[in-house]
Amino acid sequence: MPLNEIKTGVETQRTAKTNQNNVENDIELVAADLNSTVKGISSQDKDDRNFTIDIYKSYKIRIFKPLIPLKLVLFLWYGGASFVAPFLTVYFKQRGITISELSASFILSPIIQLLSSFVVGIVADKLGRSKPILVGNLILCVLFLGGLLCVPRMNTANCASQPINLKCHPRQFDRLITKTSCDVVEDVIQVNSCNVQCPENVTEYCDGQNLICEILAGNEQIRNFSLSIHVDGSYKVKDRCYYNVSSMSHKNETYSWCNVPHKMYCRVSCNVDSGVRCEDENDNRNVLMMTTMVFFVLFLASYSNVYRLLDVTTMALVKEHDSDFGRERFFSISGILVTAPIAGVLVDTWSLPGEEKNYLPAFYFFICNIIVLLAIVYKLEVTIQPPGKKLWKKAIVLLKNIDVISFICVVFLLGTAWSFTKNFLFWYLEGMNSPSVLIGLIPAISSLYGLPFLVTSRWWVNKIGASQIFVLGLLGYVINTMGYSFLQDPWYSLILEVTNIVTYHLLWVAVVVHSHELAPEGLTATVISLAGSIHYHLGKTSGSLIGGLIMSSSGGRVAFRVMGIICLISAVLYSLYLYIRRTCFVVTQPVENEGAVQEEEKTGEIYALVTEKVNEIEFKNHL
Repeated sequence: MPLNEIKTGVETQRTAKTNQNNVENDIELVAADLNSTVKGISSQDKDDRNFTIDIYKSYKIRIFKPLIPLKLVLFLWYGGASFVAPFLTVYFKQRGITISELSASFILSPIIQLLSSFVVGIVADKLGRSKPILVGNLILCVLFLGGLLCVPRMNTANCASQPINLKCHPRQFDRLITKTSCDVVEDVIQVNSCNVQCPENVTEYCDGQNLICEILAGNEQIRNFSLSIHVDGSYKVKDRCYYNVSSMSHKNETYSWCNVPHKMYCRVSCNVDSGVRCEDENDNRNVLMMTTMVFFVLFLASYSNVYRLLDVTTMALVKEHDSDFGRERFFSISGILVTAPIAGVLVDTWSLPGEEKNYLPAFYFFICNIIVLLAIVYKLEVTIQPPGKKLWKKAIVLLKNIDVISFICVVFLLGTAWSFTKNFLFWYLEGMNSPSVLIGLIPAISSLYGLPFLVTSRWWVNKIGASQIFVLGLLGYVINTMGYSFLQDPWYSLILEVTNIVTYHLLWVAVVVHSHELAPEGLTATVISLAGSIHYHLGKTSGSLIGGLIMSSSGGRVAFRVMGIICLISAVLYSLYLYIRRTCFVVTQPVENEGAVQEEEKTGEIYALVTEKVNEIEFKNHL
């Protein structure tokens, strides 16, 4: 090697080392100057920004005051939203909507929810503000729910003949009653296809003016005869109605029945034709049905938009105040644990004994929650971001990224597993004759499992990594579904629910954090909203479809095992992708540019330190 090249290399190394020392000295000087400038900011000033609760001795809970409004928003929304959707489904059943009609709306709603979440994400990025979009969707939730509650009750469209039975009252023997469905509204019921059910030798008990005696004595057909039944008053037991029969006519003759000795032996079974009533009400029912479904789908769209926008708003405030997304989620789960039981108590309190449940107090409670929530959101200080530019170009570049594509796939698979377990778990446990108290305990216990991990979620995500938590989530579903497939004692399900720590609580923190990291400038709201839509809406469709098909054909145990196998294969493939990505596609800087890179990094450190100190000075001046 020529001597001049050796000298040049030595001089280059000396120059790089000198520059590095100069940069380090600059950092120390800047830090010293800025520290002397902001020395007035004491620890007492920092403590003033925290709300401290003494627990025991040195154990304390510190709540960051600027984020208290956000915590209240999450508490109120998640608490109210946790019960309003389940109560709506049983409310619809009560109002005359059939399961097939409700299923049609559930098939359509995920598509609308996916599109609406995508649109609100783009609008929020385009405006640089998620708060106005959040307020708008909260107002829409109230309006659409109010519209649902204003729709009149629909009569069940059952035009088939209904059975009707006549017999004597078991205690008041001279009183004839008839039992049928509660669709009968006429005072005179025309029945047909009647037949008499009597023991043998009943004719020896016949005495007097009696319908059955006349039929038997006259050798008439004791099947397929018609009657006119005059009813006077009714009462309801469960889903059947009992009508007091004042008289009945056969071939223009009026008969009594229960005042003769044979009353203990015979009964009459007939059919009542409701076709005329159905024909009259069919058109009106279709209008009410379409109105209800439109309001319901629109409500679900705005309802899911609020979830996505709250994720966006929470993540923005977390980054702004250097907080922890999981700690804010802690208050979401707390809201579910506190508010949902209150709604149940309201329903039970306002429901009269022996009558149908009154769900209106729960819906009014939800609306009151939204009104309070709107007032808090109005006071919520969210930093206005610069409006996004060239969003479509950035989106196309983003979708070409293999990491983004793999992220979308794994979130979709996790959403499929989540939807399957959420939709079919209780159905499966009901088939095992599980007690109702256990079914009520499962959501509460799974939430309690996650609370400690939400408080420390930042440590877990930083320690494990978001992508690795996705793998743990898939493996958690493997344990969960396989465990349920071999379950014999339903009470062991409380142990299996431990997997919710990685399949829901830590998982969603990792999803939102990873979405924020992947999103280019100006697309944060869109990426976070899209991730939520893929998990909760597309996953809902695929999970319901797969679970429904397998459970109907092969049973619950097979369905849970199939889902476990799908999650296991997905976990292996995604782990393999992460391994290849980490080992084969690592970008390294060339050795000859190492000095320049180090100098650039040091310069970046100076800039970051200066920015941090300036922010502290501004904060001090603000105080």
